[in-house]
Amino acid sequence: MDAQRAIARRMVIGLPPAGLDPAWERDFAAYPPAGVIVFRRDFADLDGLRRLTARLRELARPRRLFIAIDEEGGFVSQLAGHLAVPPNALLLARGAAAGDIEWASRVTGERLRSLGIDWVFAPVADVHSEPRNPVIGPRAYGSEPAHVAARVAEALRGFRAAGLAACLKHYPGHGDTRVDSHLALPASDKPRAALEACELVPFRGNREAAAVMTAHVVYRALDPERPATFSRAIAHDLLRQELGFEGVCITDSLEMKGAREGRGAFESARDALEAGCDLLLFALHDEELRRARLTLARAIVEGAIGREGFDASRPRLEAFDRGLAEPGGDELARPLESLTPPDWIPRLEAIIERGLIVNGALPAIGAPWRVVDAAPADPARAGTRDPAPAAAALGAELARAGVPIGEGGPALEVAVYAGRTPLAGEPLERLRARCRERATVLVGLQNDSFLEEIPEAALRLSAADCTPLTLRVVARTLSQRLRAAAGARA
Repeated sequence: MDAQRAIARRMVIGLPPAGLDPAWERDFAAYPPAGVIVFRRDFADLDGLRRLTARLRELARPRRLFIAIDEEGGFVSQLAGHLAVPPNALLLARGAAAGDIEWASRVTGERLRSLGIDWVFAPVADVHSEPRNPVIGPRAYGSEPAHVAARVAEALRGFRAAGLAACLKHYPGHGDTRVDSHLALPASDKPRAALEACELVPFRGNREAAAVMTAHVVYRALDPERPATFSRAIAHDLLRQELGFEGVCITDSLEMKGAREGRGAFESARDALEAGCDLLLFALHDEELRRARLTLARAIVEGAIGREGFDASRPRLEAFDRGLAEPGGDELARPLESLTPPDWIPRLEAIIERGLIVNGALPAIGAPWRVVDAAPADPARAGTRDPAPAAAALGAELARAGVPIGEGGPALEVAVYAGRTPLAGEPLERLRARCRERATVLVGLQNDSFLEEIPEAALRLSAADCTPLTLRVVARTLSQRLRAAAGARA
C-alpha cells in the first residue's frame, strides 16, 4: 500500500468521464495523486468548477493536491465559452504592445486561482518553424527562437505574479513536426546544431520555470530510438546536466498515441520514470490506470525500477510544493463577474486588431457578400474542429458590423478556413480555382500557411485564431475596408 501511495504521488490524473462517484472517491482518497488535470468536459459552469476543485482537495487531504489545466488561450482553452479568453499565442504575440503578454497571463492566472486551480500547462515554448505542423502552429508565439523565448518569459512573469505554477511545453520542441503526437509518433531529423539554434532556445532561456512538459517526439540527433518522454539522454542528461533545469519534469499525456506505440499504461509510466520524468500525466482515470499503479508499486518494491532515479525526484517535487500556496479563501470567494477586468475586452481587441495581417484590397464591386467554408470537403480536418461553425459565426459578425450578407448572386465571397491542419493538395487547388473564378476574400483563422499559396485572392487576412473576440475584430476590419472601398467608388 505504501508503494502504491508513493506511485500515486508521481501521477497527475484526469477525471472519469461519468464524473465522481463513491467508488472513485474512495480510491482517490486512499491513493491521492500529486495532481489532477481538469478539462471543460468536467464542469458545466464556473460555479461547478469551484465546487469540483474544492471537493478534490477535500478528498486528498492531508496531502497537498495541485489542480492543473490546459489554458493557453485560443483553441486550447477550458474556460472558453464561460469567459472571454486571449487569442492563440501567435496572434497575441503579433499584436502585443509592451506588457500585454504579461498582463494577459496575470489575469488568466488570477482567474484560475479564483476557480481553485494552481497549475497551468502553459506557455507553449515551441517554435513555429514548420508551417505545415498540424498540432502546434498558432499555439506558438512565433517562428524566430529568440522572439519566442522573450514572449515565453513575459508569460511566465504574468503567471508568477498571479501566484500560479506554469509549465513550459513541449520539451525539447514540437514545432518542427508534421505529425500530431496525439495521433501517431512524430520524428525529427534535425541535426543537433539546428536543434540547439532553434528548438532549445526558449527552454534554455527560461530555465527558472516551475515545470516543463516532455514531447512524445523522436529527435534522432539526441536519441535515435526513444521519444523524448522515454529518453534518458533528453529527459535527464540534456535537461538537467546541459540546460541546468531544476524544476519539475512532467510527461505529456501518456494516453496519446505518440506515447502508446508498443507500450501500455504500465510500460509508458515505467519508461518515463526511468528516463528521469518526475511526474506522469494521464488524462483519464480508469481501471487500466489503477492496474498500472499496482504493477508499478510492485516493480518499485522488487527493484525492477531503480530507486536512485525515483528518489532523485523527491527534492524537486518538495520544492515545487513549497513554492506555491493553495488558492486561499479570499480568492475562492471572489465574485465570478469580477474575473473579467473592465479593460479586458477592449485591450484584447486592440491587440487582435494590431496582430491581423491583411494583404490585398477589396475589389471595387458592391454587395452582397457570401461567407463560405474554404474547404468543405477536406478530409484532413478529421480530428479537428469543424470550420463550418466558424464561417457561420464570422458571417453573423459581418452582418452585425453592417455588411450585407446574402446567398444568391453575391458580389464577393469570403472563404473562411478554421482548420488546424494545413490546407494542401486537392482542397487547396479547388480554392485557388475558386479565387480565379470570382472575387474572393480569404480568411485564415487557425493554420494560415495556405494564404501565401493563393495569390489569386483579392484580399487575404491572417488571424491565426478563431475566438469570438477575434471574429468580431476580423468582421469590423473587413466592414471598415468595405466602407472605404465604397467611399473611393463614390
